[in-house]
Amino acid sequence: MGDKDNTQSEDIPADFQAYLGARDGAKDLVQLLPQRFSPEQIANPSREQRIWELLGLFYFNQQPKRRSFEALSIFSALYAHMLTAQSTLQRWVHKAMPLLWMAECLGDSGFVALRKRYLMLALCDDAIRDDGKIDADNSGVYFRLVWRLGMDDAMLRQYAAESKRIAAGDQLRARFPEWVLQQLGQDWLTEFPSPAEANQYLLNPRYVEFLAANLGRDQGRSLEELAEYLMMCMPGCRTSRRKRSQSTDYDIVCSMEGFDVDFRSELGRYFVCECKDWSEPASFTVMAKFCRVLDSVKSKFGILFSRDGISGSGGMRDAGREQQKVFQDRGMVIVVIDRQDIQSVQQGANFINLLRHRYERVRLDLSGQ
Repeated sequence: MGDKDNTQSEDIPADFQAYLGARDGAKDLVQLLPQRFSPEQIANPSREQRIWELLGLFYFNQQPKRRSFEALSIFSALYAHMLTAQSTLQRWVHKAMPLLWMAECLGDSGFVALRKRYLMLALCDDAIRDDGKIDADNSGVYFRLVWRLGMDDAMLRQYAAESKRIAAGDQLRARFPEWVLQQLGQDWLTEFPSPAEANQYLLNPRYVEFLAANLGRDQGRSLEELAEYLMMCMPGCRTSRRKRSQSTDYDIVCSMEGFDVDFRSELGRYFVCECKDWSEPASFTVMAKFCRVLDSVKSKFGILFSRDGISGSGGMRDAGREQQKVFQDRGMVIVVIDRQDIQSVQQGANFINLLRHRYERVRLDLSGQ
């Protein structure tokens, strides 16, 4: 797919023209389009899929100032509808087109790290369709990553082949390019986030829902994947999963890049996440052991992902009391994220802000949530 920057409003069917003239037309289109076009109609290249794309491009191509955020909302809605099509049809659907335009909208807004992530998501989806290959002549991914962002041709082709191999190993999870990208690692992430995207937090709520539905069923795998995904959606957060030292298993290791002016500067360069997919709150013993892990890596911050939270979460007993005492004694902040937090993020809460509130609650010994 190439650029279509010459799109004009007259290319759009007449019954949509009134929305284009309204100041809040994009908002209405995001609600209307999923009702007008069924998931089956946009699952494959079609007239309906093209109309949806043209409506997004109308806002993206506005001059003299593009309306990139409105375009982003329309392409995001198309991506979500394609994910619905996958559930309806019970098969994989090619979704690279909206992902590419989402990347363009993000890049146009100065979000360099997010743009790269969405281009990589499109690469994963194209690679599944094209049997592990990227066609330089017909793919919108190739020239964006190689010509514009400087990715080495051999590296791009390696990522494409690896994406296909990963997808073949778990076809259900591979319906989400976010999962495929997690398995690729993050060596592709060579850009530091810009100040403009510092507090932007974009994720795929359908993918979060999919992983959350499997909590308690697969020996903690889904919680680890979910925790890593929530972290890697923070611009500037580089993650790796299931790392092992000579004495300790690390569920998720995180490193922060590019930010030194907000609360994330307090997190340190490296920190660790622990995952407990248990049917009961994590105990005092869990909290104490996690503290020792953080001590071993000289970290002053950690995140405990526990499906049912921690015992004594009010802060006066058990693990809740230990959480507060650890900060008072060692200056170490441990943030706890439970399934209610995950649900709130799935419903649109900004995970960065949630972490900030949890951090301040421990550091300042605040009551309540």
